[in-house]
Amino acid sequence: MKRSLALIAACLALVGNAHAVDNYLFGDSTHDVGNKLTATRTDNSTFEFSIIDSGSYESLGFSNPDETNYIVGPCSSCDPSGEYHNWFVVDLTSFTGTIKSLSLTLQSFAVERSGTYTLWDYAGSIDALRAGGDATTGIYGDLGDGSVYGKRFYQPGDSLELPTFDGYRSITLSQDAIDDFNAAVGHQNEWALGGAFDSTAPIPEPETYALMLAGLGVVGWMARRRKA
Repeated sequence: MKRSLALIAACLALVGNAHAVDNYLFGDSTHDVGNKLTATRTDNSTFEFSIIDSGSYESLGFSNPDETNYIVGPCSSCDPSGEYHNWFVVDLTSFTGTIKSLSLTLQSFAVERSGTYTLWDYAGSIDALRAGGDATTGIYGDLGDGSVYGKRFYQPGDSLELPTFDGYRSITLSQDAIDDFNAAVGHQNEWALGGAFDSTAPIPEPETYALMLAGLGVVGWMARRRKA
């Protein structure tokens, strides 16, 4: 009996490990001209903001303050492994006027699984956001909660790695983002927003099905043995 239960537990553990896959969106945002925030003023003129800072926070609060890329979503191969939220900062000091639309253009270097990338407001201190460090779980939570600033559905075909693909995708920002941006102009030197990635459930691998069937077979065998 104990041996049978141990076998079932082993099968279930292996099935769980089979689901330990990377489901993240990764961007090589080295603050070049391709990654930008584009604003359209009420007079129809446009202004492009370069992203001056970016990075990610893991669910337990870890962040590398020197990171210039971003990763968002579950990443089992990262160090540390876990769920990541990300952030971007733009400089407002050279901008004047009132805007009527905003869009964020980002490089999607790698999309491991299809899913929805959601941009959120960031209500905390930008200095603290930039400082990074360990155990800053409050910042992690803030980057994935609050007012929705925009959404985009990504799939592996959006990756930069495919031939002839530039990997840049634009996300139209919401009225909440526009209102918050207009309120910041003239009062803040910088403006920040966060992001979270909800990936679609991966299709189980064939070996996962085999392990599940093995576990069910053991359960059936035990039931028949009890009846006997």
